[in-house]
Amino acid sequence: MTPPLRFAVVGRGRMAAAMRALVGDVDEAEADAVYIAGRNRDHAARSLAALAAGKAVLCEKPATMSAAEAEAVVAQAQRVGRLYMEAVATPFLPAVAMALAAARSGRIGALTHVEASFGYRVRRADHPRLFEADGGVLADRAVYPLMLALIALGPVRAMRCTVDRDAAGLDVAARLELDHAGGGVSDLAVSFTRRLDNSLRIAGDAGAVEVQPPLLTAQRLRFTGPGRAGPPPLWRHARQNPLVRRLGDLGSRDSARWHPFGASPYLHEIEHFAALHRAGAIESPVVSHARTIEVARLVEQARRA
Repeated sequence: MTPPLRFAVVGRGRMAAAMRALVGDVDEAEADAVYIAGRNRDHAARSLAALAAGKAVLCEKPATMSAAEAEAVVAQAQRVGRLYMEAVATPFLPAVAMALAAARSGRIGALTHVEASFGYRVRRADHPRLFEADGGVLADRAVYPLMLALIALGPVRAMRCTVDRDAAGLDVAARLELDHAGGGVSDLAVSFTRRLDNSLRIAGDAGAVEVQPPLLTAQRLRFTGPGRAGPPPLWRHARQNPLVRRLGDLGSRDSARWHPFGASPYLHEIEHFAALHRAGAIESPVVSHARTIEVARLVEQARRA
């Protein structure tokens, strides 16, 4: 379903092609909004130019390469009164949105812990752009778990991280531990070098909710009672198998745990953005300006580690 919003898609690559298939592509001069894809290093400049031209902007993650760039783009959006949002589709997937809503509602009690990961093996020969100076696992993958942790537990007071680098010095794996200002801890991991669990688990003092893998196209969630640990390592490994996941999906369709995303995993994000535009909003309450800036700051801090 194409939103009642005329999009111009700027840039090339897989995400640009996916968005063109989903929302179409009109000339930028005639567009209501611009979807910015392409090279990470160009995102901030293209966002600034589109906002200056009076267009709403949905910018592929990472929205910027530094916190200073993020602050400049947000300031421009607020100055011209145009909608600006970083394109992080995961929080809008129905399964993830339901898990976050359950956490906010108090269903699992006072929140204490978030665990999230996103990691698959990537070969440089297959995805050379990911290994260039404006790539790396932090820019390409850390935005997802960081944004989910901020939505669930709020701003970060302190971060500890370990970053693995390849022979060229590029970050290829990282573990991030966040202490949140309102209490609670997040344990996050991203990797180009190995397959991680690719799930999200939010725990409280009255239970937990887990969004089962693969996180970026999640459709299943599971609630557990207080004191219950996450899934054992053997099952975490087994459920990475696509056949095992498909069998799990079939078994979940008749229960409250099955929440399909429909025609595209990006559809709900686009619908959210279109609704904000119709309402005259300049930022999302989910992927907010403050969260975009904080994610950029944390990624920048981790890249320097």
